Amino acid sequence: MNLTVFGIGYVGLVQAAVLAEVGHQVVCVDIDVKKVERLNQGLIPIFEPGLENLVKENHAAGRIKFTTDAAAAVKHGEIQMIAVGTPPGEDGSADLKYVLAVAEAIGRERDAPK
Repeated sequence: MNLTVFGIGYVGLVQAAVLAEVGHQVVCVDIDVKKVERLNQGLIPIFEPGLENLVKENHAAGRIKFTTDAAAAVKHGEIQMIAVGTPPGEDGSADLKYVLAVAEAIGRERDAPK
């Protein structure tokens, strides 16, 4: 299955790597150009036991890709997953502006259900 994961932090990267490991074609999207470049070079920005090998092996096998191109990533995925930050607001509640921005991007770029 073709999957898209928005956000390549602790949650998104681990989720994407595991999904690729079980055979899915995963495109990961992030707005951080340098992070995407480093991942495409095999440099993993976080430590999680076993993650580096999962990412490198699945990237080499073509099952996981990293990009900043949200439009292409949306078109790739039959399923879109949002794993972006929800920093606390001034009142302690979750700030959902990044989640909503990704949802709007998905809505703009999505042609029709696959």
